[in-house]
Amino acid sequence: MGGGDLNLKKSWHPQTLRNIERVWKAEQKHEDERRKIEQLQAELKEEKAREDMRMFAEEQGAVRKKDERLNWMYQGQPEVNRDDYLLGKPIDKAIQDITVGKSQDSDLMDNVPGAIFSQSSVNSAVDMAAKIREDPLFAIKQREQQSKKELLNNPVKMKQLQHMLKATLDKKDKKKKKKDQ
Repeated sequence: MGGGDLNLKKSWHPQTLRNIERVWKAEQKHEDERRKIEQLQAELKEEKAREDMRMFAEEQGAVRKKDERLNWMYQGQPEVNRDDYLLGKPIDKAIQDITVGKSQDSDLMDNVPGAIFSQSSVNSAVDMAAKIREDPLFAIKQREQQSKKELLNNPVKMKQLQHMLKATLDKKDKKKKKKDQ
């Protein structure tokens, strides 16, 4: 007749199904976090070992020292001495790639960083037309203008609009008069 343990009905009791589930989820979360930490530590050890091997190889002279500075990002495009180039003297491979098949300075200017943003390009008008044609906001505005034009050309709709406008203006006038009195 007792009906069992009343503590099982309490929210704080450790043997309720909800509390057992909470504990299990917390344990799973903790286990996943522990696995991630172990994985990150293993990756860190591998990276450290690779770095040590590279440093050892650099000290022994087997591998060239790697320049880890960022100065190269701030240097401009290398200049080509045209006289040396025309005389057949060897030049840098990157510069050679730029100058192969090009004879005008304007062609060289198309290869500098940021050249795609310059307005001097021949294709800028074509690009601008494509951007306008494919712009969704522009398409929406065109549709709005077209529907407005159709509405203005339809006399029945115009008459309805005039009646609606007159009715709203009359309501506003009535409200003003009530407010003034």
